[in-house]
Amino acid sequence: MSLLFDVIKTVKGKNIEKVTPITHSIRYGACRKCENMMVTGNCKICGCFVKDKTKYKQEKCPEGKW
Repeated sequence: MSLLFDVIKTVKGKNIEKVTPITHSIRYGACRKCENMMVTGNCKICGCFVKDKTKYKQEKCPEGKW
């Protein structure tokens, strides 16, 4: 699914620069512990696919957790 997100972001003119695997792991870990993480893997607040959103440098947590 990451390739699809890369394509969508490129078409929208957004930066697709990704974080390091360690940073991704830290971000994703914070989301997995969050009460707003749904069983579907989406965030209750912004509706994103958390596993993909946490890979991109320009993305931010709506709760400010990363």
